[in-house]
Amino acid sequence: MRRTWLTTVFVLAILWGLAVGGNAEAQDTVRISAARSGWYHVEEQLFVGEGEVQIEAGDTFITGDYVEWRLQTEELLVSGSVVLRQGENELTGEHLVYSVAQGVGEFLDVEALVDVPKATSPVFLRTEKVTIAEGKYQMVNGRITTCDLDRPHFHLAVNEIEVRPDDKLIIKGVTYYEGSIPLFYWPYMVIPLDDRVSDFIMSLPVIGYSSTEGYYVKNAFDYYINDNAYGTINLDLYSKLGVGYGFKHNYSLGKFGSGKLGAYHIPFSENKKLSADFSHEWSSGPWRLVTTNSVEETNDKRTIDSRSRLSLSTATISANVQGSYRENPGTNQKKSWEYGGTWRQQLGQGLRLNLTGSVTGREGSTLVRMVNYLAETTYTRGNQTWGLAVEQEYNPDLLEEGAAPTWRSVNRMPELSWRLSNPRLASTSTPLPMRLEAVAGRYHEFPSDVEDWRVRGSMSLLTQYWRPTPSTTFSYSGDISTARYGGDNQQSVFSGKLNLTQNFGGGVRLTARYNEQMVWGASPFRFDKSSAIRTLNLQLNYSGGAFTASGSTSYNFLTGEYGAAALQGVWRPSGSLRLSVSAGYDINQGVWGRIVPLLEYTRKADGQDVTLRVGARYRADRSEWERVEVQVKTPIGSTWAVTYDAVYEPYRQEFTRGQITVDKDFHCRSVTLAYDHVRNRIAFSLTINAFPSLPLGWDSDTGVSLFDIEDVFDLIGVDE
Repeated sequence: MRRTWLTTVFVLAILWGLAVGGNAEAQDTVRISAARSGWYHVEEQLFVGEGEVQIEAGDTFITGDYVEWRLQTEELLVSGSVVLRQGENELTGEHLVYSVAQGVGEFLDVEALVDVPKATSPVFLRTEKVTIAEGKYQMVNGRITTCDLDRPHFHLAVNEIEVRPDDKLIIKGVTYYEGSIPLFYWPYMVIPLDDRVSDFIMSLPVIGYSSTEGYYVKNAFDYYINDNAYGTINLDLYSKLGVGYGFKHNYSLGKFGSGKLGAYHIPFSENKKLSADFSHEWSSGPWRLVTTNSVEETNDKRTIDSRSRLSLSTATISANVQGSYRENPGTNQKKSWEYGGTWRQQLGQGLRLNLTGSVTGREGSTLVRMVNYLAETTYTRGNQTWGLAVEQEYNPDLLEEGAAPTWRSVNRMPELSWRLSNPRLASTSTPLPMRLEAVAGRYHEFPSDVEDWRVRGSMSLLTQYWRPTPSTTFSYSGDISTARYGGDNQQSVFSGKLNLTQNFGGGVRLTARYNEQMVWGASPFRFDKSSAIRTLNLQLNYSGGAFTASGSTSYNFLTGEYGAAALQGVWRPSGSLRLSVSAGYDINQGVWGRIVPLLEYTRKADGQDVTLRVGARYRADRSEWERVEVQVKTPIGSTWAVTYDAVYEPYRQEFTRGQITVDKDFHCRSVTLAYDHVRNRIAFSLTINAFPSLPLGWDSDTGVSLFDIEDVFDLIGVDE
């Protein structure tokens, strides 16, 4: 027997090559170092090292106090404060047996830290044994918690855990413990380690009361078949409605796409409910399909929302077919739909084809149906574009409930166009900031039933800037056009915009915008009828230190009337305090409108925000206060906080909102008690900072979904 003793550092970098002889193809080099001592047994091909052991093999890095490395079997035995790192994953334990060649092993007394997206803290794992195989970690008799204390406030005791790095935790036999008291049990649970958290929200039972549902217990059971099939089964019991059941399923069909489908049913009550939803996505090469659909039926109404789109995208073609249908009897638009498609194709250099068509409808107080289509060919060469189009266009204002547009539709049969952008006077001259356009076609307008030819030419000056001084900036643009119609009709329009920004120094800035449009003649059509415009908008701003102010108004030279003046002043004497006043003034009548004072105060106390917000709305022309709003939040010590949020309407002498909330922080959990004195409603929630935060609550009136975080936030006044 021959031994070689090392008293400093032993590095084994080439023994792997010696062990496999000439068959060292794509194997990883194994490097081992031991700071205190190390020796190598030649006959047994065994290396033993002690003291600050470090092992590196590919993306696997191991540290510990003691190591044995058998070259023939390629096995490592590491003990004493062992740390195993593979990529971004890290496990710590006391004893590790690991096969470098096969990537399998067994780890005892293990602890791990796992980051879960959107979780409020990392997930701490502890287990008796971990089996490593094919990049996965199988754990037995483990414990999971997000509480970072040595004796956590809560934890999940599990029979078996499978960790798939950067994918998910698959957990079997889960018991939730609050301290040492077991509260809930799940036979199966999946926690994602990527961005699919919303698909796997861990579900505790929901217990509560609602005036429509009565007392209820809601249960959600997660299931996981494989990566292509998983979801949740719901089974609920209501004292007033009976039983409710449903499911939410996530699926993947490989090359045929993936999607979600679900349904929920309350069958045995007078207030029956049935809801279902389905969504699917599929793509293959240049093709892509997306569809989302939902329906909900109750005794007195049905709502439907369905949208689908099939698209094609290649180097020369961009096309799609799409459709949408909505039905909601509780809105002004009881039914609305739109079906259509587009086809855009590059036929050659500069030559494009554009085909668009759609059928749109709305059913409200009246029934509206519209058919729009466009067939257009354009040819572009340099800065010039020629076009030929056939089009039917409906006025989109028809879809607005109660709208009464002056025209309904117009047909272009056909329309020829030419456009020149940024022309040059000579081939070497600077481009002019202009656009020239000529359009000719035959048009038929409804319901006026006017049919006529129109030839229109226009010249536009693109926006230009001029700074005569460092503190003065002018911008200007304009457009002149003339249109000739069949017969003696003609319409000419000149429009221009002139803007001035003047800095006077001392934080004072004036902005003026002048807009004028002059019209000669008249169009026989309504869709292109123009009217004269001559307006001036003024705004004056001041900013100096802690005080800022602004005022704005407008003047119509044609009617001789001023627009409403808007005034605002803000004073910030410190970083914590803000005072502001906003007001409206009717210059024509010489009366004040609404005046809105606001006070905001914020500072830190015991690591928490102290907030005071008081605002009011005063109607000066009626000499009455319309609204007073108060929001107060103050900490009490380092773990308590009290919030009050109220709105009072003095002219009605009643509160429209009023809620006091008390929060208590228990390290990894928090308790909230809220009382709404307007609705006479009480709400309670216990939030566990888990996967993600889980609120458990009870509401004395309408009930709070213990897992519908938006529902809880809306009730207790917590911002998301």
